[in-house]
Amino acid sequence: MLKLDTNLLTFDLKNLIDSQTQELSKILKNLESRSADQHDWVGWLKLHENSETFTEIQEFADKIIESKNFENLVVLGIGGSALGPQALIQALKSPLWNELNHAERGEALKVYFIDNVDPDWANGILSHLNLEKTLFLTITKSGGTAETVSAFLWAKAALKTKVGHAWKEHFVIVTDPHKGALRKFADKEKIQNFAVPANVGGRFSVFSSVGLVALALVGIKIHKFQEGLIAAYKDLVESPDLNSNLAINLALALTHADTKLGKRINPLMPYSTHLARISDWYVQLVAESLGKNPQVGPTPIKAVGATDQHSQLQLFAEGPLDKIIFFLKVAQFKNNFAIPSEVVEGFADLAGESMARLIHAEGLGTAKALAKKGVPSLTIELPCINEQNLAYLLYAFELMTAIAGDIYGIDPFDQPGVELSKKYTYALLGKKGFEQYLKEI
Repeated sequence: MLKLDTNLLTFDLKNLIDSQTQELSKILKNLESRSADQHDWVGWLKLHENSETFTEIQEFADKIIESKNFENLVVLGIGGSALGPQALIQALKSPLWNELNHAERGEALKVYFIDNVDPDWANGILSHLNLEKTLFLTITKSGGTAETVSAFLWAKAALKTKVGHAWKEHFVIVTDPHKGALRKFADKEKIQNFAVPANVGGRFSVFSSVGLVALALVGIKIHKFQEGLIAAYKDLVESPDLNSNLAINLALALTHADTKLGKRINPLMPYSTHLARISDWYVQLVAESLGKNPQVGPTPIKAVGATDQHSQLQLFAEGPLDKIIFFLKVAQFKNNFAIPSEVVEGFADLAGESMARLIHAEGLGTAKALAKKGVPSLTIELPCINEQNLAYLLYAFELMTAIAGDIYGIDPFDQPGVELSKKYTYALLGKKGFEQYLKEI
């Protein structure tokens, strides 16, 4: 189970929870009741119950890996269709995963992400891969995301030139179960595909087929995520003990700091490079869910310890006092390199220490220094980095966001600001429907 240290907050979370017990319990019960509605957006709350999906995806991935037909996986997706699997792969795999040889990597696939319409970046990946040994995973819930579909069409054309009629075997599509152009295309062409549950939105979809397919194809046993989700659901939704509820503590800390203390900037700062992209995923989750009212709502930003002690920390410590920082700590690293006892003159304090102990001291020292400057923080501690703990952490953040939305009185599951940008984009392209887009704008 993850631990939460709130000793460096400037307010008492327990009193806040005790004063709002009925309201908070009601929020949890309401979310749980909504999760069964196929027309609502709370299906993510019970993705752990979809055992058939976990099994189907794992069996598919095992078959692909055992076939040895593919060496590379290229994920075509953007936003919630890419950030989740990117974050979890970085957390769990070697930073040199794609460079490992077969003896180290086995037959699990190398993985590359094309999550933008930058033609130089996309060409830099596709032009250096053997397309005959490459599997393309196309992810878009709507089935019509311009950035993803453009990359899909480009890859499809390249594959047709390279492998001819066999191009279909090089694609896997993840999209809505019933709607959208890509759904129709996948069904018509009989391309391998997996459905995104209709009641699960993109930024809450990491433990649906959106994230699980890529994770399984790089050799991660995805049922371990299911175990973490089951534990999180039991602790955070079913348990009556609100004071120990990680999601509730985070939601109240976030909203109270914003609305009562004017601390609206919310860095998420893991003291682990493996968790760096968790911050990217978190930024989208919070920004796109809660950024809908000019008067309230946190602004999440990414930071990584100890790296950003040498860039952003100066601002955090002596800039505007408008921040509440969430630290992530890893209690037990897989490695613990010892610093040699014989060091050069002037570095005696480091002699005989370990890098793990040093990064722990960096994190606690930073939190204490910020507290002295009036910057509140809390620390979430993961016992270690594994699938179960990561699932628990991300689920807690999702539930935190949903609870905060209720407290703010906003819908955390839509994204009207993003949709307006899409309309402008298509209008500027001058394609079919130009006049209608102008009317809607």
